[in-house]
Amino acid sequence: MTERIIAQPFIYGLPRISFCWAAPIICEPKALSIKIPRLILAELINHALQDDPNESCGLLLGTDDEVDEMHRMSNVNKKPISRYTMQPGELIEAQEKAKKSDREFVAIYHSHTFTQGYPSKTDIKNAVAVASISTRHVIVSLVEKTRPVVRAFKINGHSEVTELVIQTDGEPYRASD
Repeated sequence: MTERIIAQPFIYGLPRISFCWAAPIICEPKALSIKIPRLILAELINHALQDDPNESCGLLLGTDDEVDEMHRMSNVNKKPISRYTMQPGELIEAQEKAKKSDREFVAIYHSHTFTQGYPSKTDIKNAVAVASISTRHVIVSLVEKTRPVVRAFKINGHSEVTELVIQTDGEPYRASD
């Protein structure tokens, strides 16, 4: 039987344990990961800063758990400062692009412009609804504009949130949220 650790608020210094204000983050003993090249991490942060104060959003394409391309999407939500909705036509184009290149959506990404890099209740609800597209989600937090933080999560159909380790093509990426 696999032991699970459910994080508690304000416990720091424990490896791979975090707390989501909306739901506990379940950390598996065997760390799950997503590989995002450093150049794409920089592009994610740049997109978030360009769209600030609105939330940025898009898709990360690749195979299995390895990202090889970032696909920006337009945020057409009526409240883009605190929510995101991808433009449907652009989503269809991205699906066709992925299919033609024999790739998949490795993750969905968006930014939090005023909150920490944790999935909100709305993020979790939306993640469950779009699980057929991807169960992995990357969040760029701009709480500290000079020190953006990128974090990745897997959100399953039961609204359980598991933090993913972000691997890169160089030095390990360490979020300091």
